[in-house]
Amino acid sequence: MDQSSRSRHQAVSRWSLFLFVMVGILLVASVLLPADESEGVLGLLDEEERLIEPLRQLASQLVLGVAAESAELQRYNVGGDSLALARYRRAAGRDDENVAAMRRLGAQLDTDVANDASSVGRLVERWRALTAGEANARPSSASLAPIAAHREAVRDSIVVATATLQDRLADWSARKRAAVTAHEWRGLVINAVLVCVAMIALAAVFEVMRRERRRTQREAALRLAAETLARAYTVPDVARQVAEGAMELLQPKGVIVVHTVPESRDLLVAATVSAVPTDLPREAGHSYDGSIIERVRDDGRPIIAPASRVSGDSALAGRAMVIPLGARGIPVGAVIAFEARGRRFHPDDLAWAETFAHLASFSYEKVRLLEEARAGQARLERAMESRGRLIRGFSHDVKNPLGAADGYAALLEDGIYGAVTNEQRSSIARVRGALQRALSLIDDLHELARAETGRLDIHFEPTDLGALITVCGDEYRAAAEAKHLQFVVEIGDDLPRAETDGSRIRQIVGNFLSNAIKYTASGTVTLRARADAHGPSGFVSHARIEVQDTGPGIPADKHQLIFEEFARLSHGDHAGAGLGLAISKHVADALGCRVELLSEVGKGATFALCVPLHSEEAKESSAGEGPIRANSASLGRR
Repeated sequence: MDQSSRSRHQAVSRWSLFLFVMVGILLVASVLLPADESEGVLGLLDEEERLIEPLRQLASQLVLGVAAESAELQRYNVGGDSLALARYRRAAGRDDENVAAMRRLGAQLDTDVANDASSVGRLVERWRALTAGEANARPSSASLAPIAAHREAVRDSIVVATATLQDRLADWSARKRAAVTAHEWRGLVINAVLVCVAMIALAAVFEVMRRERRRTQREAALRLAAETLARAYTVPDVARQVAEGAMELLQPKGVIVVHTVPESRDLLVAATVSAVPTDLPREAGHSYDGSIIERVRDDGRPIIAPASRVSGDSALAGRAMVIPLGARGIPVGAVIAFEARGRRFHPDDLAWAETFAHLASFSYEKVRLLEEARAGQARLERAMESRGRLIRGFSHDVKNPLGAADGYAALLEDGIYGAVTNEQRSSIARVRGALQRALSLIDDLHELARAETGRLDIHFEPTDLGALITVCGDEYRAAAEAKHLQFVVEIGDDLPRAETDGSRIRQIVGNFLSNAIKYTASGTVTLRARADAHGPSGFVSHARIEVQDTGPGIPADKHQLIFEEFARLSHGDHAGAGLGLAISKHVADALGCRVELLSEVGKGATFALCVPLHSEEAKESSAGEGPIRANSASLGRR
């Protein structure tokens, strides 16, 4: 995933998290706010039940109690009934308790209700003062008549005051009921609003999730398209994978991949997916010039157009998306995706299609470069084969006269044509030496040509590396001692057998020893072989064969150069054409071995050959090599 995709994914994740938190807050609020409103409603109802209704009942009981007091007191005054007086006093006690309760409850309400309750209480107190006087006087007393009249007036005032209090309580109760209704409606509205907002937020969350899922699917489709296109190495394969990738990415009802024929600039249908009615030709006919595909290619961006206009079929309904294909200004063609019913193309589809177009164009460019590389490789192979034929022909045509000249020189040297002097014999020997060097050089050229064209004959078989190294040491010991060099051979006791070609290993090691002896003026030449489990990458285990000398050394910037043909670091008295190491490198590659060089100027050089102990790696490296005769003869020198 690139940086922009990661940033977009993080932004979507943050937005989704915000929406989820918002939904949670709204759901909690939809519970808490209505609960708060319900608590307010319950408070109002509790006030109605705990204060207002008891006050009403107390006011009603007080009016009835005062009327009962008045009746019992009048009965006492007329007949002196002591039972009436006792009933009056019980009623008076209850009424006094009711007045005290009314004042207590009224004080918990607003000022008007409290004042009305206090007024009723004061009137009852006046009533009590008047009736107490009557109750203590003797019945039928003439002085009670004015008091009785005043008492009746006070009683009427109590009834009026109590009615006023009842009206006040009724008004208060009506306001409370209105407040309860308002609370209920407000709670309902708040709950409805919160639920609606929560539903909208949930819908937004689901939409974000849907888009994220769709984006994930499209990214997966692009990754799959990239993987499949990476495995396509021909134009038809790329066209088929492009069509299938566009189907997976855009989900249309059908896709056509159209190529531009470079010679005629006509349009050619290269691949289709699903049955799409169109008169676009499968061979040629419609011209690229002036077409909608040319316009889209010039703009460099996909467009959505009527399907009938794109396909040329006037009866074709719906729309189509045209996606340009091309790289480095070369028009390849276009992808045409026809809109499916119920799945309309949207502007964001164009952005995805543009990304897909770049991916497809890169694949076409890759195939073009591969085809150019194949063509270049074919030309190189033809050139190498031509060079090999030239060298083989040259070898045949030149070796024969050189061999004949060497034969005549041998006859002269042997005195077949008459006696020769010692001076003449020495000259003939020098002539024959020059001819032998020329023949050896021709053999080396022939071997190099076969190695370059992959015609080395490799025979893998179990090989005793210890015995092979011993033989190599014996072959070159005399040459080292002739130069008064110390020659050391070190073979590890644990050196195992290897699946390789012994003659080729001997050929490479012999070249290393020949060069070491040639370029070492004094000191030591060491041939060393040992098992090594920590070799180059790719080797499970291997044997390491080293040739170390105390010669002049090789500069670090020349380490690669000396493995090239005809490359020599110095000429002087050292004969050679510089082919030996080049041929050795080719042979080592064919064996699946690796050649290493460790050297510093003035500190000698160490050439190492890493030989796999198992043949699988080597055989994979040498697969495809053609037959050629084995040659372990002395090769050219570096």
